[in-house]
Amino acid sequence: MQMGYKLRRVPQQRRLVRHLMRIILELLQSTQRPMRDTEIISTLAARLRRSDPEFQRQVALNLEDAVSYGILKRQLNVYSLRSKQLSLIVENLAPSSGRSQR
Repeated sequence: MQMGYKLRRVPQQRRLVRHLMRIILELLQSTQRPMRDTEIISTLAARLRRSDPEFQRQVALNLEDAVSYGILKRQLNVYSLRSKQLSLIVENLAPSSGRSQR
């Protein structure tokens, strides 16, 4: 029996949910302080009047994706803005009227 290493494949990066990511970035920018993941989820749930588990899961996934894309920084489930070019990122995430979004 041959023993070897089990290789882990790197998962493909998911596409960001642009509207939700823009709202998360605006929240962090307006508070001007790092926030815990639970605080971000509860604040957005209250603002958007969504408290279902799917919404909470989607926000958590977007936070993870923002870290993997280098938009946010995470330390012990506390998220903060990483980029000094935040206005450029928010502008690119803003919905455009001519294109359809996913």
